[in-house]
Parts: sequence; structure tokens; C-alpha cells
Amino acid sequence: MIINPKGSKSAPVWIVVDRPLSTDKDRGYLFSGGLGYMWDKMMADAGFAQSDYCVVCRAPDTEHPHAYTNIIGELNHDKPPIIIPLEAAGQHLCDVLDAKAKDVDSAAELEKQAGSILQSDKLIYPAYVIPTYGPATIAAQYKQRDIIVSCDLAKAKSELDYWRANGHVLQPLPQRELRIEFTYEELIETIRSMVKYPLISNDIETIYPKRGTTAKTTSVFYKIHPGYPITIGLAPSKDFGVSFDLFRESEIETRILWQELNKLFKKVPQLGQNFFNFDLNFYEMLGFEIDLRTAQDTLIRHHVLWAELPHKLQFLTRQYTREPYYKDEGHGWSGKDLARLKRYNALDCCVTMEVFECQNEEFKERSYLR
Repeated sequence: MIINPKGSKSAPVWIVVDRPLSTDKDRGYLFSGGLGYMWDKMMADAGFAQSDYCVVCRAPDTEHPHAYTNIIGELNHDKPPIIIPLEAAGQHLCDVLDAKAKDVDSAAELEKQAGSILQSDKLIYPAYVIPTYGPATIAAQYKQRDIIVSCDLAKAKSELDYWRANGHVLQPLPQRELRIEFTYEELIETIRSMVKYPLISNDIETIYPKRGTTAKTTSVFYKIHPGYPITIGLAPSKDFGVSFDLFRESEIETRILWQELNKLFKKVPQLGQNFFNFDLNFYEMLGFEIDLRTAQDTLIRHHVLWAELPHKLQFLTRQYTREPYYKDEGHGWSGKDLARLKRYNALDCCVTMEVFECQNEEFKERSYLR
């Protein structure tokens, strides 16, 4: 039996599912039962009208569940600008969601990418793919409902609103200047120039004792030693961030670098994610002077604003920004080539600044929380 789509395929938003729900066979169209009603209510809560979206299926034949439709061909034919794949359906649209290709857990990949604004090489027209969870999973873990509505579906609605208001052109993804290569003179001048800013986003990256593959190769300090600070990232705005080595080959250059950093830290309030529990400990150990009265921490602020939600930067990025998931960039780098780590470090600082600015707007709306 073929299960038909729900809604018009001329709608600008397509919800793509991998299989029909168990209740859809009775009525012959997707999301026809109670779970479908719950999904429609979630879409309405995110601001969508019923005519804004349709639900299509990659394998609509219940008698032959491995008889797949050419969902990529259908998308390229009808060209919906916003695509919301639910769970397994996303693996066939974006390589980053294809767990089989990477031999990792698909559930873990979705957890990381949920709410990200992705693009697909399989589509021949401009479109954003915003993956999230399906109604069956939400019903089983109902605390996820409001997160998915406010973070993922509301983000999709915002992208749709921009597309409609700007001549059917998608909103560009964030463009940030991340600088990781400096001459010594350029680095010092860059640090000195940041004194004029009201706030600096700050992040330390550390390297830990080696885990190893056997008892003989694993350091006795693995999971015990807090790590060695290796790079520092600074961002005076959400659009510009830098990252550089904390220790230079020249002792004189390192000394001058630290003196300039300390001047900056004393004059300009510092911002970080989990700053008081992590970064500050390293700075104090190294002798830097940071005014705790003016320092800000997005993690603590998030506890005040949304005590019931997760507080890691990964989630804050999903909640507050349009930056696609990037936290895996902090892995797989080499001590001989820190470019990957530095880019990640600088991006962390920019994203933290953007989160801080969004939190400021929330505090204005709820001034009683200050």
C-alpha cells in the first residue's frame, strides 16, 4: 500500500521522513494519526501555517518497505527552499548525517547536527537542510518537544520568513573572520587594538596527557592532569576572532606577549563559556590578572535564563545562533600543525560572543533575572 504525502508539494517547506508512521496505513496519508497531530501542533507553535509545509516519505510503500522513492529527484524538481529531514531520512540528504559512511552511531550524529543549517551537494538548487527528531521519538522523550519547537522548527521558520521577505533568496550563513596566522609584530598590535572594545570573548585550549592504546602507552596522568594550556582565542565581536600560541620559541617574545595580554585582561572585561570553572583557573595559575567583578560567563547566564536546559556551548550554539555544528573541529588536530585547533578556538570565541549578545536581549525582556 502506498502512503501519500500530507499537504501540497508546492509548499516551501518539506518534512522528509524515512518511513510512514504505524497509524498512517489506516488513512493512506502521512502523519494522519495522533503523532501526526502532535507534529502539526508543534509546527503551529513554531509559527508555521498548515499550507507552509508538506510531509513526504522516502519509502512510502508499506508492503515493500525497501522500495524507495527518488526523494532527491523530487526535491530537485519541486525545489523547496527549506527541508526538514526527520532522523534517518537526513542520512540520504547530507553526507554529514550519513553515519554509515563514517561508521559511527547515527543517533549520535543527529544529536550533534539537530537544528544545524546544512547544505546538500545532492541538491542542484539553493536549499537549507535542518535535521531534527521525528514525532515518535519526541513522544517517547517528551521533554524534547519544546526544545525542538523553539530551537529547530523556529529556526526553520525564521529561514522561511527571510526567504519570503527577500525575493526568495536564502539568508547567507554566518561569515566570520578567523585569523590564526600572525607575525609577532602583528599579534602584539592586534592584542593592543582590542583595548578599545567593551568586552573580549576569551577561550583557552589545552592538550592532555596521552590516552594511549595499552596500559604501557597510556600516561599515568591520563584523566588526572588538568592539561597544558596551548592556544588562546580572543574575539572582540561575533564576526572577528583570533587564535595564537600561548608559548613562543623566544622567551623574550613570550614575556612581552604575556605582558600585553595581562594589560588587556586588566583593562577590558573578559567573557567565556564555563570561564570561571575552567579558563580562569589556568590564567590564575599562569599569573594573569583578571577582574572577577567584570568577567562574564555564558554558561552561568544560561543557568539563570534556562535552568532546565543543557548548558554546553554545543547546545547554546543550537539555541541562539545560525552557526552549523562545528565542535568536531576541536578533535583530530596534531601538535605539529595547530591550524585546525586554532580555527576551532577562534570560532568558539565568536560564537560565545554571539550567544552573550542574544542572552543580553533575553535579560532585557526579563529584567527581574538580573
